[in-house]
Amino acid sequence: MRNSWKAWCGAAALLLTLPLPAQQTAKEAEREAGAPADYKRILSPEDKLEILGRFAGTWEGTLTAWTYGTPPKPVPLKETVETKWLLNDRFLDANFTMRFPEHATQGRVTMGYDGAKRHFYRIYLVDYDPRATFSTGYYIRSKNALVFHGVEEDPVSGDSFTKRDVFTFEDKDKIGYAQYYTFADGSEIKVIEGQYTRVSGK
Repeated sequence: MRNSWKAWCGAAALLLTLPLPAQQTAKEAEREAGAPADYKRILSPEDKLEILGRFAGTWEGTLTAWTYGTPPKPVPLKETVETKWLLNDRFLDANFTMRFPEHATQGRVTMGYDGAKRHFYRIYLVDYDPRATFSTGYYIRSKNALVFHGVEEDPVSGDSFTKRDVFTFEDKDKIGYAQYYTFADGSEIKVIEGQYTRVSGK
């Protein structure tokens, strides 16, 4: 109680020392800040969390990847993904294993929704590359798809390109997926395409 009283007295003294315009600005800011319920509604909207929640569970992916070359060669790709909510169901954390014919690789993806900026985001990490890809995403209702865009740079040439990840919700147990690279000259290539099927979970 004594500490609270001192804090209140300190705040009151500071307010008395502020010029009248500054006091008015502080009061306006306090009034416009909104109630805690407003913050929760904006930062954690239920409709956006519902979209994220569609990824929760264990999935098996049957995909085709196109390797570098002229022309690019298709390679079969299998993927296992385990996705769970974490930190009070505010973020989705996915651990995946991609299995190519000659090798396998592992990685991790964290996804969330930023209510202040009004977009989804995705952080992609993989064991063969120390770089991380940060992508922002938007839900396209007419296509029932969540589309992410992130910029990557070639470490040798320094050229940048946009990576686009498209997740199409076919039904509650199937998600279509496609990944594209778009370059500065406007050219685009498809890198991965396929489908994820739910094995267990929500």
